[in-house]
Amino acid sequence: MEQRHYFQLKGARAEAVIHALATDTFFTDWCYPNPKRPNGEELCDLLVAFDDTAIIWQIKDLKVDEHGYYKKAEVEKNLRQLGGARRTLFELKAPVTLSNPRRGAETFDPATVKHVHLISVLMGEGQEEMPIMTEIKGHVLHVFTREFSDVALRELDTIADFCRYLRQKEALYGRKRVLVFGGEENLLGKYIELGRNFDWMTGHDKVIIEDSVWQKVQTMPQFIEKKLLDRISYGWDSMIDRAHEGSERYEIVARELARPDRFSRRLLSRWFMEAYDDFMRSEGDMVRRMSTHLDTTYCFLVTNDPAHGSERSRNILRAMCFVARGLRMENQKVIGVSTTQMNRGYDFLLLVKPGWTAEDEALKAQLQEAYGVFKNPRMFETTESEYPPLRTG
Repeated sequence: MEQRHYFQLKGARAEAVIHALATDTFFTDWCYPNPKRPNGEELCDLLVAFDDTAIIWQIKDLKVDEHGYYKKAEVEKNLRQLGGARRTLFELKAPVTLSNPRRGAETFDPATVKHVHLISVLMGEGQEEMPIMTEIKGHVLHVFTREFSDVALRELDTIADFCRYLRQKEALYGRKRVLVFGGEENLLGKYIELGRNFDWMTGHDKVIIEDSVWQKVQTMPQFIEKKLLDRISYGWDSMIDRAHEGSERYEIVARELARPDRFSRRLLSRWFMEAYDDFMRSEGDMVRRMSTHLDTTYCFLVTNDPAHGSERSRNILRAMCFVARGLRMENQKVIGVSTTQMNRGYDFLLLVKPGWTAEDEALKAQLQEAYGVFKNPRMFETTESEYPPLRTG
């Protein structure tokens, strides 16, 4: 009994490590620890369900034997549990209830999911040689160590960056023979160093990754400078995490805010802070800014209202988003964010409008006149690289 309790505690600690890292990367809203099958049995250790993507995690804390290997039966059990969870969700389509502290209880809908990733995390002392991928019943499965889980969830710390890596890596399975020394972080290092893809493997049937790659990448001046530049992007993460405070439809809005990768969040956070700084330097009662990135237009509003959420600021934000939709016809989606001079909270607005009619154009003109919104906008174009060029001299 005491021995069984020890292993239960050990497993719980291993799961807690991954849960904490995953929550930082994917946020509480889309992390579901220990979901249950209809019969009450545990489905998996963690399910991340974001938009059309599901990531199924199974976590085991294992010991190596005297030869430095995990017990084959224990490893295979972990893999079978992952395969079983996938089958339950997407083949049997059993009604699985999900729950987390923010969303409450909801039934998982497999029809919304297009991309499924399976991750087995082996949290033990560390086997010297571990495959980074394997297959179970025709489905590719990722094998993470504790060390790589920490590196991956800290370095690829947005849903976009993390899943892009998984997809690129899965595309190698069965097509390339990749031998990685010193842990998967070295493969990740090569992925980052050579443009966040594995296109450089084209023309090679066998690829060997040395065990010094990750250490080298971490000391590259461009990598260090990127980390410094990315600091501002975590302001956008804070905004995502507080979306539930500023919208009744918060999950839909939060999901849109969470779509951008780390580099995009850096840009968006900077643009928002520039609007806020402009307001603090100005003597007016508000500052309005519009920015476009990829397929989305963003509207930022900062006012001198004593508290966020006033009817005035909400009306102005609605007008801004509608006008912005008409000014940037190529973007059907507009996201609005407003705050006050004391930055006590945020209001959010999401406008998705595929078509644009003559009536819409007339309303746009009325709103521009009534609210003075983007009547004569000054347009600027900026370019920026994720990794800054090396400084010389």
